[in-house]
Amino acid sequence: MIEFWKEWLRPAVSNQYVVVSLLGGLGLLVLAFLVRSGVYIYRFGFFNWVKSAFQMEGESWRLIGILLLVMMAVAMVWCQVV
Repeated sequence: MIEFWKEWLRPAVSNQYVVVSLLGGLGLLVLAFLVRSGVYIYRFGFFNWVKSAFQMEGESWRLIGILLLVMMAVAMVWCQVV
């Protein structure tokens, strides 16, 4: 199974330490989010956490829309290059 991933990643990334460091950084980021959510649940309760998790402000929707537009522009440019 590991050999499959090595062969799959070889054209894109020739250094496995790059992949390991990216996965480690992403893992630390997710761990920080989980710890922060756990502290919030401990302080304010589970139901308040759920209510605040699904409550979004107008600025958040605007940011999500801008990021989606940037993602579509990058995808279109990438499709033309390839």
